[in-house]
Amino acid sequence: MLSRFLGILFVTLWLGGCATMANIDQQIAVTTIPDGADVKLGSITSVTPMSATVPGGYSIPQSIQITKEGYQPQTISVQRGFRTSALVQDIFPGLLLGPIPLIVDAITGDWWYVANASYTVRLVPISGYNPNTKTDTR
Repeated sequence: MLSRFLGILFVTLWLGGCATMANIDQQIAVTTIPDGADVKLGSITSVTPMSATVPGGYSIPQSIQITKEGYQPQTISVQRGFRTSALVQDIFPGLLLGPIPLIVDAITGDWWYVANASYTVRLVPISGYNPNTKTDTR
């Protein structure tokens, strides 16, 4: 009887785990039409076309800011997803471990992931823009 209980305990702990253990950095790719736009993705800055590695959880950047001279600036929301499988993995070990996995993932936000890893943005030209016109009035 004890060996059966220990076997079930081992399998439960082996199969379960919190999302913090599964959280990995993810790639986000940004391209623009036309190329050569400045991109700010959280603390990362680059020029399109670009690809960047972002952390998961609560650290996923909220938005992508895109600017290019002669074009309207654009802000795109980063699409996030919720790992329901991670929630299930938190609940089952919680039967034996208590709420520890659930609390850890709630604090770290590791249930969240980047749902859309590729963004293509068509830039809109500013009407009447002339690159030879000075806009600085100092």
